[in-house]
Amino acid sequence: MKIKLGIIGPEDSVEKICNVAREFTDKIEIFRFVYERKNETVHIITRCQKEVDVVLFSGHIPYYIAKYANVIKKPTFYIPKVGTSILKVFFEMHRLGIDYTKLSIDSINEEALEEVIDEMDIKLKKYYVIPYEENIEYEKLADKHYKLWKEGKVNLAVTGLSKTCEALKEKGVPVFKLGSTTFLIREYISKAIYEADVKKIKDTQVAIQIVKIKNKNKHMSSEYKFLKLKNNFEKALIEYTKSVLGSIFPFGRDEYMLFSTRGVMEASCKSLDFHRYVKVDSNEGISYASGIGYGNTVYNAECNARIALDYAIKKDESCIYIVEEDGGISGPIYDKNQCALEYKLVVDDKEIQEIAQKVKVSSAYISKIISIKDKTNKDTFDAREIANHLEISTRSARRILTNFLNAGFAAIVAKESNAKTGRPRQIYKIMI
Repeated sequence: MKIKLGIIGPEDSVEKICNVAREFTDKIEIFRFVYERKNETVHIITRCQKEVDVVLFSGHIPYYIAKYANVIKKPTFYIPKVGTSILKVFFEMHRLGIDYTKLSIDSINEEALEEVIDEMDIKLKKYYVIPYEENIEYEKLADKHYKLWKEGKVNLAVTGLSKTCEALKEKGVPVFKLGSTTFLIREYISKAIYEADVKKIKDTQVAIQIVKIKNKNKHMSSEYKFLKLKNNFEKALIEYTKSVLGSIFPFGRDEYMLFSTRGVMEASCKSLDFHRYVKVDSNEGISYASGIGYGNTVYNAECNARIALDYAIKKDESCIYIVEEDGGISGPIYDKNQCALEYKLVVDDKEIQEIAQKVKVSSAYISKIISIKDKTNKDTFDAREIANHLEISTRSARRILTNFLNAGFAAIVAKESNAKTGRPRQIYKIMI
């Protein structure tokens, strides 16, 4: 079966990508999704993902709009503007005999531009890199280029945005479009195909979920009351099992094992389906712990589910943990849409192991802290925040942060006074 590839971008970019994608028609089926304005991105990718296996954006701007809107559900890539893109523009300007010694450029960072200039020994008198602001309109970006040109600071403009390019042409500004090379497009189409193939294989992996009822109230007024609560719990569990196209088997008095496939189970986890079907009232005296395990065999999946369950049992609240076939762990996943940490039980990354040795903490802690940075999208924390995320005492968190500081992997960037204790709260920047 062919991979369904969705291509999203402005008309000219989509057309160029489609022309290259036709080289892969023995492997892919192409779906075009064209937008006029970038604010259409969220609506388009939502529709696109219902029809395709993998998504390829023409550039980074629509990709990040979709990412920050938290609507990406399928494997997704974008074609970056890199050195070869800049080089192609310089070659075209040189071929046409155009003076490009003073220019303005957007859609690329200054480091990438300087690298090309140094490598190719391109002589520029002056250049202005215009940073792309997420909410800026195409016309406003064009105005920034136009102002520099009108003031005589530049001879021409280079932009990565089709609409900005059109706006500059209307203003009479000499402009070149920063596009992706055929080689780069071909490379990212290949990556998209590979990722879609891997996901299809993963989706067929065995998924086992073990659910355990935790009876908090050991002195419940009667056995009948517990049985009634358990009966309601089982009914909800059966409905959930149907939703993941699985089979369910009871084990003993308070444990259940569900069998399904990874693809269905992952989609269910992302939608928090389990919490939607299986609801418990902590006031009634029962809660649950659940572990999901993935594996290439039933045995591996069950082993991973047991490891995940052990983690979930340690939590006071009802929650789920997930253990991947490679030892990666996610959790805890509560009934609220909170970000679960993702880390590895056994860390084989040499760089992480070296950092752990220098900081004098376990590799698992380093992996967790990296996950905290990724999930919160920040790199500054105080001891209380680290303690909450790692579920350890503030004192232990402070000791870990001090170790980071002493090893050169953290810096104190601020101190805030605490009105209650009088002790200043130190803000650390984690540098890993």
